[in-house]
Amino acid sequence: MDIVDVISQSNETLMEEYRLISADLALLGLSDYEARAYIALVAHGVSDADTIATTAQIPRTSAYKVLDTLEEKGFAHAGEGRPRLYRPEEPRKIGGQIITRLEDTFSKLESIREILKEQGMPQLIYTITGKTKVIDRISEMLDKATETFMMSTPNMSEFRQKLDKKVVSAQKRGVVITILTPHGQKVFPDVNVTRKNGLIATDVIVDSHSALIASPDLETCGFTDNEYLASHLENFLHIAADSSGGNKNS
Repeated sequence: MDIVDVISQSNETLMEEYRLISADLALLGLSDYEARAYIALVAHGVSDADTIATTAQIPRTSAYKVLDTLEEKGFAHAGEGRPRLYRPEEPRKIGGQIITRLEDTFSKLESIREILKEQGMPQLIYTITGKTKVIDRISEMLDKATETFMMSTPNMSEFRQKLDKKVVSAQKRGVVITILTPHGQKVFPDVNVTRKNGLIATDVIVDSHSALIASPDLETCGFTDNEYLASHLENFLHIAADSSGGNKNS
């Protein structure tokens, strides 16, 4: 019996909480399979891929890939034996890390707002809603880049098809492209890459002049062409890239 059957037979309140947990995990960058597998792993404590596949109702052929991706994202740990056993990262620990990162982000935004006030600059931040429109705006930013394009995202697969040819075009124009993304994420050829796990939102900075910050599900974003705001956000990304959790490779 899978975990949804067990929960649904318990009570409606628990089933609703399961749906809410799955939705919240999606906001943190987990796919549907990854969210189900993590919930199942928490329920078991320690388990193998076959058991998680059955409990989470995901294809057995995908189970190892899903669990390995959870490990890359910091939600699981894999053992060395055969069969390989996985254990979940403690939910409370993950929650604490996410709260800390969000608090840091909003603290930085407050700092940026004060800097703009001191500079006497208008706070021109535009809100864009809809995943397609958000990705289109990022594509437009890349098209307009003349010197640098810096992008931090937990899920590069959302952008590869849309930006692949545009990256090549930008590189021909001499644009230096830098990507900050977790281990295991496939990136564009011949770009500067820093590997860092634990990313939540998608941030883009172009030519130290325009910036975009998108929600984890890419359904909404804030965009600004205020160079003071963009340059400070760029500094934050450089700090993240240079921190001890990041590893540079090509």
